[in-house]
Amino acid sequence: MKKLLFIASIAGMTIACNNEAKQPTTDSSATSSTPAPAAKDTSAAATQSTLKDGLMTMKDGKMMIVKSGAWAAMDSTVTCTNGRKVAVDGTVSKGDKKRKMEEGMMIDKDGQLMDKNGKPMDTSGWD
Repeated sequence: MKKLLFIASIAGMTIACNNEAKQPTTDSSATSSTPAPAAKDTSAAATQSTLKDGLMTMKDGKMMIVKSGAWAAMDSTVTCTNGRKVAVDGTVSKGDKKRKMEEGMMIDKDGQLMDKNGKPMDTSGWD
């Protein structure tokens, strides 16, 4: 009797699991009246709208800058508000001190250097 009950329960679970895939599709008039929750927009346009103009990064060996909310290749040296100069080749200089930006590093228009994760870097030796 236990074996029969066990086999019947396994067969019932198998049928229940396969039943969902075999249900016919319903037309839109038969759907429930509660709307589905809105999905979060993770498109590139939503991400780019949060970019601040003047943000610069080293990407694929080239310096990129945000202009009007979109990444563009740098075409000339940019001077930050704190006096740092960012060259097209990724060299950041202030006075006689220079530093080459690595892949993923960022610098904002105020001259704050950030690592690949967006965390501010220690620049105490620059000032």
